[in-house]
Amino acid sequence: MTTNPVIWISSLLTIAAFSYLYKENEFYRAMEHLYVGVAAGYTMVMGYQNVVAKAWDPFVKKGQLSAMIPALLGLLLFAPLVSKRYSWLRRFPLAIVVGIGAALHARSSVVQEFVVQIRSTMISLTSLDNIVVAVGVLSVLTYFFFTFKQNPVTKTTAEIGKWVIMITFGAAFGNGIMGRISLLIGRLMLLFRDWLPIVKTG
Repeated sequence: MTTNPVIWISSLLTIAAFSYLYKENEFYRAMEHLYVGVAAGYTMVMGYQNVVAKAWDPFVKKGQLSAMIPALLGLLLFAPLVSKRYSWLRRFPLAIVVGIGAALHARSSVVQEFVVQIRSTMISLTSLDNIVVAVGVLSVLTYFFFTFKQNPVTKTTAEIGKWVIMITFGAAFGNGIMGRISLLIGRLMLLFRDWLPIVKTG
């Protein structure tokens, strides 16, 4: 059995998390609270380091006045904690964050979900894979055409599109399950290989 304290702590916390499979208990609650506390502490440390690296040091050491603008906007978020009289100041940084976030999201959505998708389907039909992709895309688009009455051809194509959508959702669900199983395997290998040398690999 290993004497590494990191592996011991990780294994005991893993067991405490898995104890929820039996029933909710004090060990699971303690692990849950510890996880939330560590995550909150990590977020605060990273925020402090970002403020020092991107605002304080450039302002103090390099004299960059522009570096204090986002820092001052960030401080305005805490205005309601200082006084309800100045709580309206929080609206300025919130408006800037929401506006910039919406603009970035709109741009990325148009590029990733529209332009890139169109570019990915504009392929030469020189292989079976490309033909399957082209037929699948056209079938799915036909499935979502509700502005005209379907004829036998479009009805058949729409049915194919429905099956393509179902297969895609199934593949996405299977991929998500595989990701969760990979996490489970990692925890089990920690317990039965690194902590308790029951399973030997390599």
